[in-house]
Formats: sequence, C-alpha cells, structure tokens
Amino acid sequence: MEQKNIHSGFGITSIILGILGLILYYIGFFFFSFVDNRLYGMIFGFILGIIAIILGYFAKKEGDNYGKYGIYLGSLIIVITIITILLTTVTSVETGYY
Repeated sequence: MEQKNIHSGFGITSIILGILGLILYYIGFFFFSFVDNRLYGMIFGFILGIIAIILGYFAKKEGDNYGKYGIYLGSLIIVITIITILLTTVTSVETGYY
C-alpha cells in the first residue's frame, strides 16, 4: 500500500522562508562594503528564521515532514546570526570601531 505524502502550506512556507532568510543573511553579511548598514539583511534573515521555526513546528504537528526542514533552516539562521553578532561585537570592542 502506498503512503501519500501530504504537505501542508505551513511546511512549504517554512522551507521557503528558511531559504529566503539564508539568502538575506548572506546578502547582508557578504555585501556589507557596498551598503552602509549591513545589519538589515541579517536582521531580516533572523526574523524569517524565527517565522520558519514557528511555521515548521505547526507543520510538524500536522504530520508534515517539510516542517522538520523548516525548523532546521530557521535554527541554522539563528545560530549563524548569533555567532556573527558575538564575533563582530568582540572585534569591534578590540579595535575601537563601533
């Protein structure tokens, strides 16, 4: 007997937001020399990561496996953003640039 994989809108949306959050994070991080304030892309990526985790949780509750991947992507964005902020803060304090 075949098992149907029914994917909810929450699961698909959480994956899309997770991927979009990663893209915005990397745009904000790598292209900082062209923009005066690089934190905008990282902040939007962080917010989309939180939303991806929430929607992924709802999808996982409904039995959708895509929700698990949305949670993974959202968590990855949040961890990378926190590490970047901590390393940037330490570097800024040591060099005197704020």
